[in-house]
Amino acid sequence: MRIISSSFVTLFFLQVLYAQQPVPPDRETLLRGEGMGLAAYAERNGYPGPKHVLELKDTLRLTNDQIQIAEALVARVKDLAQNLGAQIVVKEEQLNALFAGQSSVEEDILRLVLKEIGLLRSDLRFVHLQAHLEMKETLNPDQRHLYALLRGHETTGHH
Repeated sequence: MRIISSSFVTLFFLQVLYAQQPVPPDRETLLRGEGMGLAAYAERNGYPGPKHVLELKDTLRLTNDQIQIAEALVARVKDLAQNLGAQIVVKEEQLNALFAGQSSVEEDILRLVLKEIGLLRSDLRFVHLQAHLEMKETLNPDQRHLYALLRGHETTGHH
């Protein structure tokens, strides 16, 4: 009887622990406005990220104007990404609540919440990708080539 009772207590605590997990799993990175690889395609294909450009500013020999542009891009992305991330977290929590508090979920409401989450996540990705577009235009071809080499994205001739 003790084994069965102990198993139920363990199961209960596991359910409580699971229920306390952040929704969504990327909640903290969304709230911090982090990139989470959302601009990886741009990064790997010759569109430098402003955050990484700043990390390499001495090696890339950035001008003061380029540094200011990169810093402004980083600040803008962080601000917009944190705002969108907070909105995504709210919608994801609504999605969780649909399933947690209902004996049944209406498909039209489910579809609506999922569309809202999808649009917000799309907007978030756009914010990150747009910064890469702008950063590329800020660097000269030699800086872009060096950046790609330093980041491990280019192993062949100069573009």
